[in-house]
Amino acid sequence: EAIRRRPKCPSAAPTKRLSAKPLGLEYMADRLDIDDPLLGYAVRSTRGELQGFVTATTFTNWQKTFRWDSTHEAATAHDVDEVGRAYDHDGSLGRDLEKCVRLGDPWNEGIVWPRVAEISLLGALGCGRLLVSLIVERLRATSATGKYNYDYVVLQATDNSIPFYESMGFVRVGAIVEDPA
Repeated sequence: EAIRRRPKCPSAAPTKRLSAKPLGLEYMADRLDIDDPLLGYAVRSTRGELQGFVTATTFTNWQKTFRWDSTHEAATAHDVDEVGRAYDHDGSLGRDLEKCVRLGDPWNEGIVWPRVAEISLLGALGCGRLLVSLIVERLRATSATGKYNYDYVVLQATDNSIPFYESMGFVRVGAIVEDPA
């Protein structure tokens, strides 16, 4: 739907690479069905059409060997153009994230990182900057409780969205999963 309506959205900046696959419906449905706690915002057009929505939850993964490591060669193995990218070049952010408390079981509830929030911007048509700003500000302003007490905000970016997130201050960090030998 976003690809069909994007050309009609006057505030949507043109993108150089429209060939990248947008986020899948299954990914979006999983965010809404599984994530707990779940915060979010939605924007609708004056005609009531959904323009975009953003969610935030506690970062969880389901891989026993997952780790943050920006210095690992696999962290940039698939990058086409790394010049000028906002990247954790010295590995310090990756090391800080790796020190965060985590708990859980990859076969049941997943491995939960209670001090790391994950945001997902889903299908924003010209309102992405507003949505990301709103959710980050809400995370900053939320008092520390049993459900909310985040030190970091992470996200997954499609190839087309990397420059957008970098313009908002996000930095690429290596997320590595290795098969056990």
